[in-house]
Amino acid sequence: GTIVRRRRIPLPPPQDDQFYTIDHFNINIEVILYARKYKIIDCDQFTKNFLRKMGVRLNPPAGRPDDPYTKQRQKILDSMKPLRPYERIDTLKQFLEHDGHVLRFFCVWDNPESMFRDPRELVLHYYLSDDTIDIKEIIPVNSGRDAVPLFLRRDKLPKYAPTGLYQPGTITDRTVLNVFGKLVGNRDRYILDNRKTGAVHQEFYRDSDLKIGAVINVWGRKIILCDCDEFTKEYYRTKYGI
Repeated sequence: GTIVRRRRIPLPPPQDDQFYTIDHFNINIEVILYARKYKIIDCDQFTKNFLRKMGVRLNPPAGRPDDPYTKQRQKILDSMKPLRPYERIDTLKQFLEHDGHVLRFFCVWDNPESMFRDPRELVLHYYLSDDTIDIKEIIPVNSGRDAVPLFLRRDKLPKYAPTGLYQPGTITDRTVLNVFGKLVGNRDRYILDNRKTGAVHQEFYRDSDLKIGAVINVWGRKIILCDCDEFTKEYYRTKYGI
């Protein structure tokens, strides 16, 4: 909080019958306020211009003394950092720009394996903040179907690979290289492969893949996009000129 309130402060003894004025202040000097010694290390540009207009020759700025506690904390943090490089994907900018922006498409799933072959009406939401998709089903009244909260829970929707879906463990966030094999001490030595040679990149549905009339594959189900709301139309009109 406030250490010294706004007031006239007397000079240290034996001049305690006088008060501090602007003439007593400069850069890189020490002042005593109520028996406490303070060192002025720098000032802002407005103060510098004000003192120069008064004819005060400013001293060069002084250095800030090191804080032992801060140095000890920094040493602890440095010791906790891994020695090998790690990747960091920053998605904060996309989240801040598109938080709350959702594209909404009205879809139809004509299930050929259904007993009555009746089309299922769906609503697809595409979240621009993190490129995730969820799908809700519109269940008519007295349709005989059980109401479910979601047809597809919110997540990134992968595209099908040419050979089908990837097996678990095929796609990883990081790829490593065995640089020594078992030549050194019969031990493997691994490093992070920054170039990602041989890595499997899985493609996900993006906003550029969604348009009216398009057919997307939702885990083996063919979903037809039939319409969208006004916000979605304005978004594609502004970004893609569609």
